[in-house]
Amino acid sequence: MARQRDDEELLALCIRREPGAWVEFVDRFKGTVQALARRSLKLNGHVPDEPELEDVVQEVFVALIRRDFRLLRNYDPTYTVKTYLGVITRTEVHRFLRRRRPLATPVEELEAASPATSSSADSAADAEEKEVLLRALSELPQRDAEILKLRFFREMDYRAIAGALNIPEASVGQTLFRAKQRLVERLRGLLGILV
Repeated sequence: MARQRDDEELLALCIRREPGAWVEFVDRFKGTVQALARRSLKLNGHVPDEPELEDVVQEVFVALIRRDFRLLRNYDPTYTVKTYLGVITRTEVHRFLRRRRPLATPVEELEAASPATSSSADSAADAEEKEVLLRALSELPQRDAEILKLRFFREMDYRAIAGALNIPEASVGQTLFRAKQRLVERLRGLLGILV
């Protein structure tokens, strides 16, 4: 009988694209990701049906392989693979919930939200994440922060962003791309890992 690989070894084999490694990785962690996603959705006030849960799980695994396994390559071995998957799963749950119900509060209310009003550990973590995100945004050039807020907090399309910022619609995509890159760099600096 073949020896079972440990989690980190399996992760490394996936990055090297060893035959069968990715299938083994998905088989090993699918149940864990499902449980984490279900729990995170419930903590955010949403009881998922099976198709919704499966969508979130698939998005987690798609995120892991995107950009040549970038998230797996950024794995920090001071954490367990399950902990790392938990962070990624929570991110995908938040994306799923954002797609279901657009952010109703204006950016100013988000910026004024107080972590002290959190009623659970998950709400406290969300408040902490918002605080880090808002700090990173505040350290960006003003134009970068504006375009990111318009696109992701207010969910405006390119035409509306172009009108709001008085720039050509054709340049919105490139401007947004550069702003996201700068935001990721700031988050890397603030968090040190996982971004």
